[in-house]
Amino acid sequence: MEQKSHIYIVCSDQTRNGKTLFARLLADFLLVQGGKPFVIDLDAPTGGICDYFPEISEVFDVASVPGQMELFDWILGTPGRDYVLDVPARYLDKLFTVMDDINFLEGAGAQGFEINVFYLVEGSVKSLTTAQMMHDNFTVDRFFVVRHEAMDEDLKDFKKLSLFNNLIVQGQIVLPKLDGDVLDEIEDEAFSFCEFIGGEESDMDAKIQFKLASFLEVVIAGIQRVKRRIDIGHLQKIEPTPRFD
Repeated sequence: MEQKSHIYIVCSDQTRNGKTLFARLLADFLLVQGGKPFVIDLDAPTGGICDYFPEISEVFDVASVPGQMELFDWILGTPGRDYVLDVPARYLDKLFTVMDDINFLEGAGAQGFEINVFYLVEGSVKSLTTAQMMHDNFTVDRFFVVRHEAMDEDLKDFKKLSLFNNLIVQGQIVLPKLDGDVLDEIEDEAFSFCEFIGGEESDMDAKIQFKLASFLEVVIAGIQRVKRRIDIGHLQKIEPTPRFD
């Protein structure tokens, strides 16, 4: 079976909900697994996630159509590796609309890529409804939900629970809530999840190490579960909802 490369799009309709944190986790997971991912930061001009991956990242400005075309042309022109895209909420609809308009899925497939979306949802009806709209209206290979417990709201409400259950058919990953002292450590630009997993953060306070290790145990198990399904092809690709213009 032909080995596929993957474009991992990490996105959300909301800000400050752990999106960039998850993109970092995903990129470091791929590095730990021996992969050579390239991280694309769309938070121009300064970037955010690039600070954690200075050697394997690039900032792209997708505020304009030429910038969007430069991004897509660059990815398609450099196949054979995985990409992790950290997409700011302000560009969510614009980026996916252009991808559909230019049939980026077909072009990516021709270059050996599959497109996998990791969408961070919050427990509000607005966030869940927007995620469902993105799932139904835009063409990608697979769509996964990432739920940050720190941003969670009560999902016992029938409408919220129904929306959420519709979204997690292909899989979900949970980000447990982190204490402030752990957040202070991992937000330092010098910190690397990859190095921590490899035992290279030995000077960290023991209590913080334990809490961070417990967090990573949950997250990595979720990423491994989803990645295994992708790799062995057990997940059917999304069939987009027909649109009538």
